[in-house]
Amino acid sequence: MKKLFVFIFISFSLIAWSQKIDANAKKLLDNVSERLSKNSTFYIKFNYLYVVPKQKSITETGQVYAAGVKYHLILPTTTQIFDGNKIYTISKEDKEITSSNKEDGESLSPTNILNLYKKNFDISLEGTSTINNKKCSIIKLVPTNNKQSKSIILAISNNNLIKVTENYKDGSSLILTIIDFKENLIVNKSLLTFDKNNYKDYTLTEL
Repeated sequence: MKKLFVFIFISFSLIAWSQKIDANAKKLLDNVSERLSKNSTFYIKFNYLYVVPKQKSITETGQVYAAGVKYHLILPTTTQIFDGNKIYTISKEDKEITSSNKEDGESLSPTNILNLYKKNFDISLEGTSTINNKKCSIIKLVPTNNKQSKSIILAISNNNLIKVTENYKDGSSLILTIIDFKENLIVNKSLLTFDKNNYKDYTLTEL
């Protein structure tokens, strides 16, 4: 589970870098990023698979409701809310909540996942593959600075993100496959705000 939040909130430092960019791969990413940025709100349902060598894989289904930079991420045992200022991570099993300040503009989150390629990554087009009966272009991102990720693989079809695979240097992998995507829907404001009254039996820790 921890790896999911490493994936979603990993921070990329602002240091000098040099990118190797495949023009065709960048054009595909630009198109998807532009399309997503035009949506005032969106909803994503995804399958989550975390693979660790010689250990049992973790498989779950999650959901994300988003409006602007705000989002509400839901997993079976964990919920995460970003209200635009703070990130609240809520553990249902431990009845614990951790609150942290807003991540900087270089952080990867459900609302800027398709902007990370713009800095600190080499970009290459790796060919095509069929995923869930959809022909996808496969794009590989390799960090140009020394980070935990070995590579990130994006599968794109018709300007939609279909699958994300993050490969770590320890040999583990995180795989997110999108199974439903809805644009410009009505998102209840209560989903995008944190109310401590909804978690009266939980311990809140400020980081």
